[in-house]
Amino acid sequence: MTTSPPKAVKVAKKSQKGSSNQPWFTKFPPIERVRAMRAQFFDNGPNPGKGNTQHTLKLRVYIDDGLPLNQREPHWHRVVELIDPKKVVAWAVAEHAEGRLTEDDLARYRAVADDLRAWKEEEPDGAWAKMGHIGSPPGNHYFHGQFVAVRCSASGEMNAVLYLADGQIEIDRFYANKRSRKSNAPKLHGLYDPFGAIISKEDGNGEL
Repeated sequence: MTTSPPKAVKVAKKSQKGSSNQPWFTKFPPIERVRAMRAQFFDNGPNPGKGNTQHTLKLRVYIDDGLPLNQREPHWHRVVELIDPKKVVAWAVAEHAEGRLTEDDLARYRAVADDLRAWKEEEPDGAWAKMGHIGSPPGNHYFHGQFVAVRCSASGEMNAVLYLADGQIEIDRFYANKRSRKSNAPKLHGLYDPFGAIISKEDGNGEL
């Protein structure tokens, strides 16, 4: 009698970070813990390539951890793709239909989108107005109630507002990137610094 050799036991491979179906990035930190934040605006051009968007906003957040602020090591960071507000509202409507957003949540998305549309129509210098989800890979995992609204004038002035469950943060001043002319460098920098923790080189000191 002959017997076949036993089959090798398959060893499950450990999944790489971000390869599972669960998000591996955290939500935006609680506002009361935010000490400062930098924003970098990127313009990838009218033809950014498949899977990319023309406009993105990179957020670098520093929280109050009792230590001196190190601008090179943010506690939280994320890249937000800026898209047509209609797409963001359509997502919110679908989430509401599935019971994952309340009526008040949905109304907030719609109100922000309506405000951006009105600004674009009524502002003579208005170039574009977009929204973006704060989310987490993999895929399109978006945190409910956390999103960004950005408006830009033809003269280059920009304003960004982060809408969060516990309030909102506004960055009302962006300035041109004067340190790098590389094609992949940010076009504009913005700063949220309510406690004066950062002084930018645009103001004559600090680190841009």
